[in-house]
Amino acid sequence: MIMDRRKSLMLIPIIFTIFTIILLFPSLAFAQEEDTTEEEIVEPEALNFDINYSEVNADGIIGERFEFKVDVTLDAPEEQYFELEKEIPPGWSIKVNPGSLSVDVPALKLKPGKKESLTIICSPLVKQDPGEYIFKLTLKSVEEGKQLQENVEFKALVKSAGLLSLTTSSGRLNTDVGPGRDNLYILVIENTGSAPVEDISISTQQEPEGWLVELEDNIDILQIGEKMEIEANIIPPDRTIAGDYNIKFLVTSSEDTDSIDLRIAVKTPLIWRILGIALIAFVIAGIAVVFERLSRR
Repeated sequence: MIMDRRKSLMLIPIIFTIFTIILLFPSLAFAQEEDTTEEEIVEPEALNFDINYSEVNADGIIGERFEFKVDVTLDAPEEQYFELEKEIPPGWSIKVNPGSLSVDVPALKLKPGKKESLTIICSPLVKQDPGEYIFKLTLKSVEEGKQLQENVEFKALVKSAGLLSLTTSSGRLNTDVGPGRDNLYILVIENTGSAPVEDISISTQQEPEGWLVELEDNIDILQIGEKMEIEANIIPPDRTIAGDYNIKFLVTSSEDTDSIDLRIAVKTPLIWRILGIALIAFVIAGIAVVFERLSRR
């Protein structure tokens, strides 16, 4: 009997412990679930890029524009200011224009969830060789306590291409000619590109009516950096009035074209000048004789 009572007394703490665990378990489980839920709600801040043009092909000549476009969206609870860090290859320039502005900006203000469009313009400062050129733009938060930063890359592909340049041997774009005879003029064609140029044609436009311009045959090929002199024979009609005229010279190929406007001054031949002066002198002498006879009367 005494043993049974002792056993009953020993079971009381055990039963109490089990009952306590049963009562507290739902609370502990709910608290753990609540903590887990709170952790899932907190998301890290981020910058999201939507690139419209990440790769552009062009010739890579000085001043040519390689234009890239990207949209950036801030995923954060508050607006932030971002510094723009630019990494470019040697011999290039870069500008970042926000929205429709044509102004290069060093920093950017982003609002949560609002898309900001950026136009990135890269231009060669020197002639660039064919190949790939990588440009990197980094947005770095300048807010105190913020470490948010993201970057985006763009690629410029400079292709091999022939480029024609038409000039004159004298460097001048004017010349004097005489009517009714041959007037030779030297043009210079150069390939300033990064690939040979084939099948180059030479022609004229806007020549005055009745004028004849004789040109050499087409050029089969012009190698990189090669120059070639072309002879043009300009023949105005015999009775062309003295004065200034214009003729446009063109060189054309499937790769490129170039042109110059040549100003041509037609000069009266010396013999006609002499005859003109003699005629004027004869007229003046005749008038003088007439006046002299009339004065005697």
